[in-house]
Amino acid sequence: MVIELARVFGVKSGTTADFLREGAFGARPTFDILVAESPGGDLAGYLIHQDTLSTWRGANGVFVVDLFVHPDWRQDGVGIKLIQAAARAGLTKGARFMRLDIEESNHAGRRFYERQGFRPLQHDRFLVLDEAAYLALAKK
Repeated sequence: MVIELARVFGVKSGTTADFLREGAFGARPTFDILVAESPGGDLAGYLIHQDTLSTWRGANGVFVVDLFVHPDWRQDGVGIKLIQAAARAGLTKGARFMRLDIEESNHAGRRFYERQGFRPLQHDRFLVLDEAAYLALAKK
């Protein structure tokens, strides 16, 4: 499903099962994976989230990395159940907000999140340092 999500946005996924297994269940987990199963036991959707921090708020939060629901299950409440489960997991760690970023072209996703109470942050401008530049910076 990670590969399918990347494909939707025209990106080639570099994720492997080993990467996900180590990141979620290894010696030093860095993220959590929630899954939703259909009544028949098939994978209906997943959500990956990490802890985050806002010094402006003075609070810990939940950062939603990925949320994907298989098209066959998009009208059955799977997405909201996954978001709720991530919110509950964060709450047990003291989180007081949830954050995510979304592709500008994902209008259906934006409507879904806004129905849950998410709002755009006008002052936010995400920047990324890709791998080559990141490694160069780290090795300076």
